[in-house]
Amino acid sequence: MKKYEKQFEITSDECNEYGKLRLRSLFNLFQAMADNHAHLLGVGYQYCIQNGLGWIGGGYAVEIDKLPTWGDVVLLKTWPAKTTAVTAIREFEMINVQTGEVLVRASSQWVLIDTMKKRPISVVKHLEGFELITERAVDTSFPKLPELDRADVEFAQIIRTDDIDLNHHVNNAVYPTWILDALPENYLSNNRIVKLQIQYKNPAQKGDNIVVQTQMKDDNNTLHIISNLEKSTEFARVVVDWKKR
Repeated sequence: MKKYEKQFEITSDECNEYGKLRLRSLFNLFQAMADNHAHLLGVGYQYCIQNGLGWIGGGYAVEIDKLPTWGDVVLLKTWPAKTTAVTAIREFEMINVQTGEVLVRASSQWVLIDTMKKRPISVVKHLEGFELITERAVDTSFPKLPELDRADVEFAQIIRTDDIDLNHHVNNAVYPTWILDALPENYLSNNRIVKLQIQYKNPAQKGDNIVVQTQMKDDNNTLHIISNLEKSTEFARVVVDWKKR
């Protein structure tokens, strides 16, 4: 098996106020590449629909050396690296075509579910015979992320219609961006993300009252719990390492 790769030119609508690729745009590119490659491998969206299956994001570990800027041309690579009983691990690598720099590395965890029973099922059964590329972009075992010791900031977040995807849930790419709204503006203007870990717990839907609770662990690290406090339902945990701009 070869790595699946595709070039992209970063457009203005994909960039934030600093002219850098938005966090949501980055995760959208990851998801598009994963969808396209899964389709080429015969286990994409149509296969899942026909067989009552669905891929659900379990988590991401992302390392960002430098985000591309508007007009940059990047090469994004992805490949399946590992399987467990009910998960598949997919890697990503983003390279600046002009300079050859590796900009972003990421590892993602995906769970295959029976959409009727809403239960995980064997990944190995459906990926039997697939060749894996055991190289890891980020060497992680997706450990359980910690609980909050305290909530320094609580921020209520609205679910928009545009946040809902084909599965009628909030799209995976939306969750990590919610933490940006929950942080003080001066913190965001002075710091940039260099490492992000996200663990998806439950899918959020329209009507959920989202609260992002944030612990400022130190100047370079924040912990976030995304949940519906009224229902005692946790949707995701996010740990972020920051660096001064």
